[in-house]
Amino acid sequence: MAGKPRPKYPKQIEYIASAVWDGKTGGTATLRDYRTIDFDTPVLYGGNGNGVCPDELFVSAVLGCLMNTLLDFQRKTLFNLISMKLGGNAIAEFDNEGYKITSIRITGELLVDPEDFGDAERAIELMKKYCHLTRSLKDCIPIQYDVQIIPYAE
Repeated sequence: MAGKPRPKYPKQIEYIASAVWDGKTGGTATLRDYRTIDFDTPVLYGGNGNGVCPDELFVSAVLGCLMNTLLDFQRKTLFNLISMKLGGNAIAEFDNEGYKITSIRITGELLVDPEDFGDAERAIELMKKYCHLTRSLKDCIPIQYDVQIIPYAE
């Protein structure tokens, strides 16, 4: 009796980071494998602006997750992806108590061989459906997508 197919990836993943204050207006985050990211408060909010703003890291994390998810499906279907660019912005609004991110917009372009247009469309839909960060955010922050497919012409 055959059971359900086993997933390729683990059932649970844990992400670990720590942060240490720099004694000024920011700090350094250290990831599990000892890579570091310097972050700082933007000058607009009284910081020195010497590191990456955490909100920019947030948007970058969403873009990285979307891109990695699409690339996973691209590798499975083997369509010819020439290039990919994604951009994102998150709008934070002050609600008389504090700031809250109220929307995320994702834009981008995939350059593909014309015969792979359908596979690229499917990969974008799967990216939107399975990126675990956007899946986690979608019920509390609206996410709008505008990702175009451009046929490659030599």
